[in-house]
Amino acid sequence: MSVNSTLASSQATIQTVDPLLKYSWFPQSKNYYALHLHEIVYAFLFYQFISSYIAPMINAFIFRERYTSIKDKKLKIDFDIHVVSMVQAFVSLYIIWPVLTLPLFTYNIATYQNDYCSMITALSSGYFVWDLIVCLKYIHIYGFQFLIHAIVALYGSLVPLMPVVQVWVPKFLVYEASTPFVNINWFIMQLTTPPSSSTLKPVKVPLWFNALNGVCLMAVFFIVRIVWGNLAQFMFFYQMFKYRHEMSTLKATLSFVLALVTLVLNMLNFFWFDKMLKIAKKLASPSNKNKKKD
Repeated sequence: MSVNSTLASSQATIQTVDPLLKYSWFPQSKNYYALHLHEIVYAFLFYQFISSYIAPMINAFIFRERYTSIKDKKLKIDFDIHVVSMVQAFVSLYIIWPVLTLPLFTYNIATYQNDYCSMITALSSGYFVWDLIVCLKYIHIYGFQFLIHAIVALYGSLVPLMPVVQVWVPKFLVYEASTPFVNINWFIMQLTTPPSSSTLKPVKVPLWFNALNGVCLMAVFFIVRIVWGNLAQFMFFYQMFKYRHEMSTLKATLSFVLALVTLVLNMLNFFWFDKMLKIAKKLASPSNKNKKKD
């Protein structure tokens, strides 16, 4: 079998059709931002709906008085945001699956475009538009660090629509595999350590469940963000260098900034993983066990 036929055979198993493209407001446009604008807007409205209506209902149903009695505005918003984050993580992991096997070294990152990958980056952009608005609206609560993160994330999701580096879209979104465990860990903390102003007693979460989630969080975080994240970073820079002459000045500049952004985020992953290790070490220390027995 020839190389071309092998490639054609493998490509046939990879999703390339955007099922939402038929709803485009500008179906004849050659500009991918206009072509996929409807997906950005619909995704934003979807997450806004989840935040305003579904998240409060879910939190009230699951956590009951521990949610409904909250007087701290920031904490209540945090509950809803973590639900939206959980939904976004599962949506992202679901939609990237059909293109996760796109071969990295087969396609030219300067020119490759896949309608399905464009859909993914558009839907992700819609979420990060929502995230940016939330950070702007509550900047007095969350501060500039979350606002900067939202701006960086939105930038990273919009650049591939030029199109450029689209083959990397599903590869970097696989980071979201650790998000559900992060959110579960946050919810456990809210149950076991209620606010000092609250009269509610701490909930006893089974130790095995807490430990299992902690192990899964650290394992998945290490695999997708530390191991894969840094390997991907190296390959991304390599491809940027390899195809730099085939990119326009604008594409090359924006892609280079994107590469630097992912590098900074990868450095932050080391910081967060180190923090996880210290917390795990503290919880496993003999002194901490003795305190629990007492």
